Amino acid sequence: MADSAADIENPPSARRGGSKILLAATKILITAGCFWYLSRQIDTGALLSGLSRMDLWWLSAATLLLMLEIPLVALRWRAIVNAIAQRGWHAPAGAMIAIAAISAFFSQVVPGIAGEGIRSWLLVRLGCGWRTGISSVVVDRAVGVGLLLVLTLLILQLPSSLSALGGFRDLVYAVYGACLLLGVVALTLLPKLIPLLARYRYSRWAADLLESVRCVLLGRSAAIVLGIGLAVHALTILAIWCVGRAQGLALPLGDASVLFAIVLGVALVPISVGGWGVRELAVVTVLGRHGLPAEQALLFSVCFGFVLAMSSLPGGITWIFYSADKAAAST
Repeated sequence: MADSAADIENPPSARRGGSKILLAATKILITAGCFWYLSRQIDTGALLSGLSRMDLWWLSAATLLLMLEIPLVALRWRAIVNAIAQRGWHAPAGAMIAIAAISAFFSQVVPGIAGEGIRSWLLVRLGCGWRTGISSVVVDRAVGVGLLLVLTLLILQLPSSLSALGGFRDLVYAVYGACLLLGVVALTLLPKLIPLLARYRYSRWAADLLESVRCVLLGRSAAIVLGIGLAVHALTILAIWCVGRAQGLALPLGDASVLFAIVLGVALVPISVGGWGVRELAVVTVLGRHGLPAEQALLFSVCFGFVLAMSSLPGGITWIFYSADKAAAST
């Protein structure tokens, strides 16, 4: 009876809502705390002076490069969907690009998982099943993260002055290497894991998800999915190089690649709002140990975040004019 009374007073939905509010508040506090800490180390006048000297043409080039990633991400996701969807159903390229653009926009204004939820929901509206929709998004994210881990380990081998990561390179090697090893072992054991999990009612969802992973990474679409994923990361490296040029920094591509590993690696840790604050702290720490003033390092990171946000704006326009019903009818 006591448990029942507690459930009435604090229903599960209310507890979940309270947890989400607490998590959001924690992320806001961490973001604010990072910027407060950085504000104590910089000269506001020097920061504003650097901002006034920014080359808008290079920032526009960086924005365009990040915009080009959206159709590529859509085509990668489409290849995944078509690999795991039921026979006779194929995702239309135009609608997938529109949905990817909308998802990219919402990922900038709401938590990342909500943006991925919108992506799954709009895919289901096209006529795809919920299971396929969710699995495709999970596999797509896993491919992007896996390629990031591989590229980071390769990038840290480059003769770049930044590759020491401020003394954290060994830790990154250990963590990323362990994650990749775990992934390779899991892929090797898929033929045994899938039938085992499929036996039990509450683990069938995991068996279905692993079957989707097997179809994508060990199937005919693997080369397309991985090739497009590498192209997306290459565009991000070029965008970072352009942001450096906008600030007057003659960044070699090796240094831009290391900064790419830092910026995206920090984004994998969901402890702040969209990676803001933590990303700036990491970039200022690494670049500061190589003689770059904190004001310039902070401006570099903030400008990259601004470019990332600007590149998602076409998704907001697409959301206004996109009709799920028309897209489904055309499919």
